[in-house]
Amino acid sequence: MDDWRKQIADLILQYFGVRGVTRSRLELFLRQIEPWIASNAGDEVPITMRQIIANLQTMTILLRRRKHDGEPVYVLREGRLAGDLTTERVRNKSPRELFPDEVNAVTMPMVARAFAGEDVEFTYTLEGRTFLTFLHPFRYDAQGTVETVLGSMVDVTSERHYATVLEHNERFLRALIENLPCGLLYEETTADGTITQLLANPEFTRLTGYTVDMYREITPEEWSERIHVDDRDSVQQQYRAWLFSRATIPLHLQYRFYDRYGIVRWLDNYCARIFYEDGRDGVLQVVLDITERATAEQRLRHAASYLEQSIEPIIECDESFQITFVNRAAQSAFPTLKLGTLLSDHELGRDMPSLCPIMASDQQITLVHVGSHAYHRLLARTERGWRLFCHDVTSHIEAEQTLRHTLERERALKLLRAQFVSTLSHEFRTPLAGILISAQLLDRYGEVMTKEQHKDVIATIVARVRDLEHIVHSFTRRSSLLTRTEVQHSPVELSPLIRRIADQLEIAQRKRARVYIAGDDRRVLTDVELLSTTVEALLDNAIRYSHDESTITVEISVADHCVSVSIHDEGIGIPEEELERLFTPYFRSSRTGNIPGSGLSLATLKPLVEAAGGSLELRNQSTGGVCSTLVLPCTIDDMHVQLTSTLDEQATINSSD
Repeated sequence: MDDWRKQIADLILQYFGVRGVTRSRLELFLRQIEPWIASNAGDEVPITMRQIIANLQTMTILLRRRKHDGEPVYVLREGRLAGDLTTERVRNKSPRELFPDEVNAVTMPMVARAFAGEDVEFTYTLEGRTFLTFLHPFRYDAQGTVETVLGSMVDVTSERHYATVLEHNERFLRALIENLPCGLLYEETTADGTITQLLANPEFTRLTGYTVDMYREITPEEWSERIHVDDRDSVQQQYRAWLFSRATIPLHLQYRFYDRYGIVRWLDNYCARIFYEDGRDGVLQVVLDITERATAEQRLRHAASYLEQSIEPIIECDESFQITFVNRAAQSAFPTLKLGTLLSDHELGRDMPSLCPIMASDQQITLVHVGSHAYHRLLARTERGWRLFCHDVTSHIEAEQTLRHTLERERALKLLRAQFVSTLSHEFRTPLAGILISAQLLDRYGEVMTKEQHKDVIATIVARVRDLEHIVHSFTRRSSLLTRTEVQHSPVELSPLIRRIADQLEIAQRKRARVYIAGDDRRVLTDVELLSTTVEALLDNAIRYSHDESTITVEISVADHCVSVSIHDEGIGIPEEELERLFTPYFRSSRTGNIPGSGLSLATLKPLVEAAGGSLELRNQSTGGVCSTLVLPCTIDDMHVQLTSTLDEQATINSSD
């Protein structure tokens, strides 16, 4: 038995010691211990063997079929992973009796396949851990039927986690390389100069015009000919010296380059070395197109002799950043800059003490913000210190932000317009079906109906017609929002506007709902059309899904250039898991029952609100019902401020009415 212990320990070290768990190693381990278990002719495994297996980081099982019902039962279950369910506790018991249904749903079909003669591998999860299991037909009877199945299981939770992380990182790195805004070229060679690997990303192909296959075919001499003649000798000398020195310090080159189509580009080229133990040598090149920057620098250098006459701000300082020169444009743009003061104390040069010592070249362009303005700042080294050329790009940045916002809004509105016709058809279908059914009832059974039945059917038709009127009104408002070409912010008094909307709601009158309005009632400038349409839809929902004679509370607040309208109802509420889905077209809460509705008003209004820079949210209240909150940008008119009466005062006024 000592030989068993040594041999099994050697197997554990061999298959699981340093390389992790794989299916092949698990299978090999199982087949190695199979002869020792098979040497015991009976169903009982010797206690010494069980003790050895019990100390393993795996789990080994032996199953046989129960004679009276054929159910697989345990003969052996040992190992660190067995926990409390060792052989003594599970002998002659089926896995079905020991484990949850969700585990048996995975494992028992695999056990059946093993008893059918297959080698089976599978994984399952129990209590947050993932296990890899291998089952092998172990002993056969005279007819060739599997009598026992031998299996082994290991915990692969960490391995699966690391594999998932590795796969995620690999996808991330691939996506990063393929989408980087700089060209990448990786060339790997052996000691004799044979290229073993050559990679290039799409940006490298765009900058040079050469794909990997094209680059592979071109000779080093032909590639050197693509470098501008004025830069060629210097670039070749620096690159060869760096390459033959086997230095690990990156090489930085700047030169003009003719791409495959003859277009000249200024390139910023960074080269890094990777040395491998087997003698391979890798060179990674990062290439940036700096044509625009280099052109701008040349123009600024050309204009340096006309510093005083330049319409762009120009400032000079010494090595300690004390200002020595300010031209007229700089005096106008930065009035606080004075000769003798420190440029490093000003927003324009606050980063210079940390930036200048680490500059890779004598010039660098940076975007800096001074007050409400943005400048492209060219920092250039001079014999006596530093010179700054500043170009105001505030209007360009603002125009870019405005254009991006406009494009996003147009994209959202285009999508909503495309959905408009299908949405209209969907909204009309339900009330029209109700009218048709009621009309058919009158046509077929009108003569035998009682007077009360006649009234009920006619009341149904009237109710459906009112629904159609509401839909037409709602879609007219939404259509107006979708087709308008520009947004007008108009002055409005919030409380009177919301009161008019509530008083005009037909459903509020029909269900005798009480609408209380409280909060900040300042006069503001906002998108009144979008505000009124959205508030009308939210009030309609609040009343529609509340009981008759319910109380609806509207709270208004104005702060941080936004108007917020919160509508609290006493309705049926919304399951938490359905809150976000309410903004999906055609989705309705499971609690709505037979209450008519389409599930479209919130779905069509939310994108419009967000396109206007606002938000629309729903949440359940602890006291029951739902709170709907609309937030829209606004401008406060401080000349007209009036606080509405409190809730208690309104309740008193309404009760007196």
